[in-house]
Amino acid sequence: MKKNVSILFLGLVFCHFHALAQYDTTGFFGQYKYDWSLVKLDNKYGFINDKGKEVVSAIYDSIGYFEVYRYNWALVKHYNKYGFINDKGKEVVPAIYDSIGYFEVYRYNWALVKHDNKYGFINDKGKEVVPAIYDSIGYFGVYRDNWALVKIDSKSGFINTEGKFVSTK
Repeated sequence: MKKNVSILFLGLVFCHFHALAQYDTTGFFGQYKYDWSLVKLDNKYGFINDKGKEVVSAIYDSIGYFEVYRYNWALVKHYNKYGFINDKGKEVVPAIYDSIGYFEVYRYNWALVKHDNKYGFINDKGKEVVPAIYDSIGYFGVYRDNWALVKIDSKSGFINTEGKFVSTK
């Protein structure tokens, strides 16, 4: 009788724990943010905080570390597209880009983005400052200070550091 009660008790404990367990895996707190833990559910990633509250839903294919691209932002991948979340758990750049480069490479506070094989720029506020319409974009200052060579449909021209197309006429 004692053995049956023990087995029943262990079964109830397991069922209760199993009902409470929500994630396939959980990471250590502090690896990404001091009070957040990376969680995985059905091969998707998100975060919980140290109170057990979900702060980023487990919807991303991958989540990078904060501060690699920009202060308090982490690169996220969702359905093979990239964007950013901030350290509050909010999406600051929607995951619509095929790739996102590092900030500061082409221009202060801008990052090169690729969308449907076309290039543009986003700024450090998450706003698209140059639409992704160009086949290629060169570095600023190569041909003239504050201008970058752009190509679209086998034609060439320049954009300035405000993101505007420079008319040479």
